[in-house]
Amino acid sequence: MGNLRIVLAFTLAVLSVGTIVWCTAAARPVGEHTRRPVPASPDPWEPTPGPGPGTVPDREATTEVIVSRAGRADLIGVPSGRLDERQRQVKVTIVHRLRMKVADELAATLRRGSGFPGSIQRFTDDGFGPIKVGNTVLAPTSRLAPILTTSGGRTTVEFKVTLLRQLEPGGLMEMSFGAPAMSPPIVGERTVTLFPGEWTVLRTWGILPSREEPERLEFTARAHSASVTLAHDQHGFPDVQREDDFSWETALGVLTAVVVVALLLRALGLSWWEREPNRELAVGLALCAPALLAAVLVPGWKPFAYVVLFIAVPLLAVRHAGRTLPTSPPWTVRDLLGATALGVLLAGGMLSWSWLHGQLPAETLLTGAAVAALAASGAAVAFSADLGVRVVIVRLAVLGAGSAIALLALALWAKALLTGVYPPDSVRLVLALAWASIPFAAVAVATRQWTHGALLAAAAASLLVQGWPTEWLDAGSWSLPLLSSAAPPRIGILELDPLARGVLGLLLLGFALLVLRLRRLGDSVSAISSPSAEATMIVCLMVLYLTPRGSITLAGSNVPLPLLSITSIVAWISARWLLITPHPSIVEPTSPDEHRELVRVALHKRLLLISEQELYRIGRGRIGAGEMSMADFDAQRHDLEVALQRHGRDPETAFATAAGCSPWVNGIYGFVVGMLLSLPFAFLYGWPSGVDLSSFVFDTRYLLTLPAFGFLFGYFYPRIRGTQPMTKALHLMAAALLTELSGYVSTLVEPDIGVMDKVQAVAIVGGQVALVCIGLGLYWEWRLMHLAGEPWGRVRNVRSLRSLATPLLAVVIAAVTTAATSAAGQTVERILRGDDQVTSAPK
Repeated sequence: MGNLRIVLAFTLAVLSVGTIVWCTAAARPVGEHTRRPVPASPDPWEPTPGPGPGTVPDREATTEVIVSRAGRADLIGVPSGRLDERQRQVKVTIVHRLRMKVADELAATLRRGSGFPGSIQRFTDDGFGPIKVGNTVLAPTSRLAPILTTSGGRTTVEFKVTLLRQLEPGGLMEMSFGAPAMSPPIVGERTVTLFPGEWTVLRTWGILPSREEPERLEFTARAHSASVTLAHDQHGFPDVQREDDFSWETALGVLTAVVVVALLLRALGLSWWEREPNRELAVGLALCAPALLAAVLVPGWKPFAYVVLFIAVPLLAVRHAGRTLPTSPPWTVRDLLGATALGVLLAGGMLSWSWLHGQLPAETLLTGAAVAALAASGAAVAFSADLGVRVVIVRLAVLGAGSAIALLALALWAKALLTGVYPPDSVRLVLALAWASIPFAAVAVATRQWTHGALLAAAAASLLVQGWPTEWLDAGSWSLPLLSSAAPPRIGILELDPLARGVLGLLLLGFALLVLRLRRLGDSVSAISSPSAEATMIVCLMVLYLTPRGSITLAGSNVPLPLLSITSIVAWISARWLLITPHPSIVEPTSPDEHRELVRVALHKRLLLISEQELYRIGRGRIGAGEMSMADFDAQRHDLEVALQRHGRDPETAFATAAGCSPWVNGIYGFVVGMLLSLPFAFLYGWPSGVDLSSFVFDTRYLLTLPAFGFLFGYFYPRIRGTQPMTKALHLMAAALLTELSGYVSTLVEPDIGVMDKVQAVAIVGGQVALVCIGLGLYWEWRLMHLAGEPWGRVRNVRSLRSLATPLLAVVIAAVTTAATSAAGQTVERILRGDDQVTSAPK
């Protein structure tokens, strides 16, 4: 019986695999059934002929696209900071017209206006096809209320859409015409007429013109996408682009890369390199990096880059985590069954897609899935019958059935992928799940343990790296024909395809791991003087300042000082200047009680010093008036000097310590206070945005730069120059101000900008830095007294004008900065904002 059971088990396993192979081989290319002509009914995309010659079709649709210069009235609602008078502001007017019979049901629906105005965009985009215009978006797309007119038994509905765009003087305008998504379509075809105005059609795709003139392009659009590229009439294309032999941008970029790599090597330390798994990881990543770079630079090698990023690197990360951690992942049977259920759920969705788009008939698909699942389940039962434990046998049977269904769905998806027609989001989903193993393994190594929470967080983060939920839920990327015909989103010149998003996600993960390293090192006070912690902190600061917000504001200037990387270099120099070796007399308290004792001793010493000053100040008058004898004066002076000698003549250092707290805790307090003080300026610079997690964090960097200096202030507080909180805060202000202003160097020497605009921009930047740093210093002074259990008034007397000078200065700076911000013109706003780095798809 044992041999018979083994034969039966292998037979069932072969049957399951064979069924999957047969279903995959029998599957038709996706979309074939929609392309093949069906004699029983006409093509739904062709207009229905009328009953006789000269009759009008039931419905007619036309689209007019008019390109013109945006006037002053068109730009009233555009924020002034977005307008650049040196660029072209373009208005694109789209007019959709739909003609139909008066009794048409669609006409009655449009008269009722159900869902309007909210559903106007959906109706026009799905019915006529979305029209996207690239370049910088000046204002959201506006849509007028539909206009209905009826005459001669025909009703005409007109939809008018207005788009405002801004282009560089030599920029090209990209215009894409998407396929309608409405099913069934409202018309079989529509006539599209483009009036380019002062623009010239440079190239077209997917267009067969029915009329082509310099001022008019007319074509018929059906169930396909098309695109047009326009060039301005006054723009010429030079035969040769002049390039300088020496590039400051390249030189500073190389210098920045060398400094960052050197600091990373120092941050890891020799102990990290002594472990064999770490050396293997470094060698593997060093081999993958050139492969990725070569695949990106050579167009034909891009698929190889996907293999490296989404297969080789995840396998390398998982292997490194397995070799580094002492234990295996604590997966239980319940976890395995849960993963199987999730896989079956995803497989069900993929099989539904295969059925909807005609890969296999429903009967064949259901039969094949049932046979494969039952055969796999039976094979699992036959193989595990010797165990004799019914619960284990049932679990293995469930696991086998779920694996067979998932394998069938994956095989059909792979065939659709090879034939070139597949839902793009399905590919991104598979890539995201493969990429999720990288952060999961990295967090496991960083925390020295495998956790379920880390797995879920890694999966969620990988999905967010590939796009926000709104992008995942967009029906256009799961349908056929594909509706998304617009250009993919970009960050500057970087096109955000899945490969680029994966690479940006790796950079974001690397930054997060550096922060985790600071967290691990910051549990001990010794991290304050640790070269590894210092190098890690400087790398984080340099990454945040790699591209400042004012970086490309005036790229047309001939100033030979690029802004990409220069602020990063200045941040490195400023941080190295800011951190010094602590004074030998500083004794770090190991507990709150020791900190309390040090503060009380310092307050007592301050009292003696103030008493000595007062004795000399009032002694002269009292001795001259005869109210005090020289003997009394000498006795009091002697008593004060004896008391001061007990404290020693070393400088006061009680307010220059970590106050018995770990560097990480102090750093978090500094970061939070810096963030709260700099948040109001987000109204000036704009709130961050992005199409995915990486681009959102990239756009958030300007909100994190000054808080990062606050984190540096708290983490390495005893090493900051100075011995008092306010002294240290002033040194911090000097370093932060130098770094912030370095991003505006070329702007400040640009002759086309007025002196007052430059002064106003510098005042706003300086006011923000001063407000954050002075506020942080005052807070730190209060916190040190609070931790010592002493009132703040003992060091900052509210009755003394001298003590109130610093808080009043912070208030004055805040008021002046607010006034300057409110009065800022569009030139100043553009200086501060920098170029509008659009990280979302054109609308």
